[in-house]
Amino acid sequence: MQTIAEIEALLISLIKLIATHPEDVETFVDEHADEKGDLATIHIKVHNDDIGLCIGEQGVNAEAVRKVIGLISTRQLGRRVYIKIDTPRIPKNHFDFASQE
Repeated sequence: MQTIAEIEALLISLIKLIATHPEDVETFVDEHADEKGDLATIHIKVHNDDIGLCIGEQGVNAEAVRKVIGLISTRQLGRRVYIKIDTPRIPKNHFDFASQE
């Protein structure tokens, strides 16, 4: 039987293979329960240059990692694990190019 620490180590290994700055990959686990049972959220923090790589075009990379980790955690731990890639907050007016002229 796997533990959440082993699932977290697997996730770190996957993200480090994707990232260009693998030394900056950090995670922490938030465990709690909801109406459907036990749930663990693994938060991932990567270098700002690697956020796009980890998420991928239209979220494809993040979704693939979530599916693999979700399948393994459900089968091995019998509980759900959610993956959250922590990104910096972008102000709402960041993409308002008309106001920048």
